[in-house]
Amino acid sequence: MGKDLYRDGMVRLEAGDTQEARRLLEAALHESPGDVKVMHGLSRVLDEAGERARAVELLELAHAKSPSEPGPACDLALALLERGEDARAARVVEPVVAAHPEHSGANLVLALSLAKTEPKRARVHARNAGRSSNPDEREQAAALERVLSGQSPV
Repeated sequence: MGKDLYRDGMVRLEAGDTQEARRLLEAALHESPGDVKVMHGLSRVLDEAGERARAVELLELAHAKSPSEPGPACDLALALLERGEDARAARVVEPVVAAHPEHSGANLVLALSLAKTEPKRARVHARNAGRSSNPDEREQAAALERVLSGQSPV
């Protein structure tokens, strides 16, 4: 039953119905407390609803339970980057890249996390992200590589 609630909640989220998505995902979390996928889904809903602090709390919990799970780690790292916590963001996403070296999204987030302090290492991860099948990730990775090499980002 919890898996159906999760799936239905994510469908509602993708359809833009955050209120129903929240109801379904909260019910799924009640049925399956501690489920990392459900916590991640609910964090996305909360973030869209403007409840950023609670969304980040759920991401922290999900990441603590499964540090190499890409979705929660990448979203948590991005939230940390927004707060200027680059080093912590890198520590959050490094286990994901270690476990999933070809995960382009994790490589991109790690590159962003390292850009200010370790540009050479950041470029390696930006190049890895540049191999993504996702055109947005490829574009972001290319722009970051240009910045890291001292070229214009556009």
